[in-house]
Amino acid sequence: MKISEDRRKMLKIVTMYYEQGLTQATIAKKMGISRPVISKTLQQARESGIVSISIKDESAYAVELGLCLEQKYQLADVLVIPTNEQKKEEKIKTEVGRAAALYVKEQLRAGMTLGLSWGTTLADMIDEIAYCSFPTINVCPLVGGVSSEHLYFDTNHLVFRLAEKLNSRCQYFYAPALAESIELADVLNESQLVRNAMEQAKHVDFAIIGVGNPNQSSTWNRLGYIEKKESQLIKKTGVKGDAVASLFDKNGQTVNNEISKRMLGIKVEDLVNIPDVMVIGCGEEKAESIKPLLLGKCCTILVVDQMIAEALV
Repeated sequence: MKISEDRRKMLKIVTMYYEQGLTQATIAKKMGISRPVISKTLQQARESGIVSISIKDESAYAVELGLCLEQKYQLADVLVIPTNEQKKEEKIKTEVGRAAALYVKEQLRAGMTLGLSWGTTLADMIDEIAYCSFPTINVCPLVGGVSSEHLYFDTNHLVFRLAEKLNSRCQYFYAPALAESIELADVLNESQLVRNAMEQAKHVDFAIIGVGNPNQSSTWNRLGYIEKKESQLIKKTGVKGDAVASLFDKNGQTVNNEISKRMLGIKVEDLVNIPDVMVIGCGEEKAESIKPLLLGKCCTILVVDQMIAEALV
């Protein structure tokens, strides 16, 4: 088969670059042509199909999903944890927590303020964070606490645990996450303790939050805070998810129903003003609840499993 001189040169360049590992500068010198011509030739080879690049790694698909989500929702970073049929749910949950922990560790800077919501996913993440020393970092809650019998999920307890791991300072939110009545919530919101905690929460540098789907199963349901009457109200008022002190709709806006009015802490609308907000999620049912937060610009960083990523793409 006869080939043209131009095609022969192109094949020679791509062979030296991709097969022999020579740099563009070396190839240019060998062939007596400029480096921009080498770069243009390599580009033409890819466009014409002479060269096809494939990444052989099981995580490549997950990385591609992450890049698609970054572009689609204008996010700063997305970490997608690969899943398959052999992986058990608990193992995936642990891997999501570990990925979030490693990412947070990389973001730590002297003097910054971290904010935490509550729940099982955050507890798993803190389990995975290695001990280090950042004495000028301050960790504070974004919402009130839950009952002492569920201490593992409690915001104040999580704040203490993370501060212990980071050898840093921490603050507490001396109020319940869900008040018994709207009247009590109003009284607590007027107290100096809650106002101070809210002011601190609204001005953190980096917020880490979990998200629930009360239409399926969330920590609120499992802990018995949401019963039949509340579940009916959630469905009736178009709630798609819960995060911080909000039950929110499909657009990521707080649904001002009776339950949301009893919740103490910052609302999803406050997240928009925080420089970095990391949302952590695991389990396909969470996709329905994470999407509104992305649409509402309440999130800048996403750490999720592959099933959620696929549903969001």
